[in-house]
Amino acid sequence: METGKVINKISHRLRRRSQAVQKAVGISETQGRILDYILVEGCRRPVYPRDIEKEFDLRSSTVTGILSTLEKEGLLSRIPDERDGRLKKLVFTPKADGIREALQKEIEETESRMLRGISEEERALFLELAERMLKNLE
Repeated sequence: METGKVINKISHRLRRRSQAVQKAVGISETQGRILDYILVEGCRRPVYPRDIEKEFDLRSSTVTGILSTLEKEGLLSRIPDERDGRLKKLVFTPKADGIREALQKEIEETESRMLRGISEEERALFLELAERMLKNLE
């Protein structure tokens, strides 16, 4: 029971920190979570709507609605993939630069604060264990 309780506390505190930044830049919690994901994952690889569906366990129609809203607000674009034009990559627009910077700063500060006093080996072990726990819950 303690494991779930601690994970829940961490999640709540992370969400509270994110909400403060999201409110300051004028986006909803859901929009912020999706933009955070695109920001972090987009540094490593292209992000597509199906990635959002999988990561947040959302239906295609729900993701389409959220992405449409972000597009209407000028924060996100769906552009054809270079290799497969049927796929649409999700990218920040120039209008979203300020939001991207605020989200990036919040992510980096939170990560740094959360990992203060924790070695790289401890961090790697935690991630390994957390991934196994996550898989156990599938």
